[in-house]
Amino acid sequence: MTDLPPSEQWPPAGCPPLAWPALPDQAARLSWYLAVIGAYGALWEGHVNEPQLTPVSEAALLALEQRLGCRLPASLRDYHRQLGVLSLAETLCSVEPGSVAIQPLLEAYPGIVDISGDDLDLPLARRLIAFGDYLGNGNLFCFERDSGAVYYFDHDTGIALTRFFESPEDYLDALMLLTLGEVYDDDDGVEALISQRYGEELIRKWRY
Repeated sequence: MTDLPPSEQWPPAGCPPLAWPALPDQAARLSWYLAVIGAYGALWEGHVNEPQLTPVSEAALLALEQRLGCRLPASLRDYHRQLGVLSLAETLCSVEPGSVAIQPLLEAYPGIVDISGDDLDLPLARRLIAFGDYLGNGNLFCFERDSGAVYYFDHDTGIALTRFFESPEDYLDALMLLTLGEVYDDDDGVEALISQRYGEELIRKWRY
């Protein structure tokens, strides 16, 4: 592999291993995120899915928070302020208004009012802000506006809202690992890693 020209080496130079990294602080986390995004960029180079670093201005973040009536969780705010990449293994919602924007769950999926009361905690749904578009199928990742806890909204099967993570930081870390799984073409390996940390039930609900 080392005798190949750089353009033919895989995984690309600087690609992190497919493993949970040690992240002692935000500087280490940002460095890991950048390395993952760089490897994913090599995978999708020249394609519409190629990730783009698009850091968001403080003014745009403040305007969003005014529209929402709450602050973004610190980890999600810092992600958009530092990186702003939306196209990874899953799609993140944009700070700017648009078709796939960070917005209240009830605005992101108006049909939620038609879900049976047995399957939906509507008071909770009213407190949720959608920030991740999963795969564009209407299932969304949301944070609770007071606690920052992350819920998965699934409109297809059973209970519509499932608490997944304590904060968007946990989701973003897992998203980076999923993104690395695409670089290594190893869905089983990355799902095993996420399952080891968060349990088989979570990965089954998320991916299947």
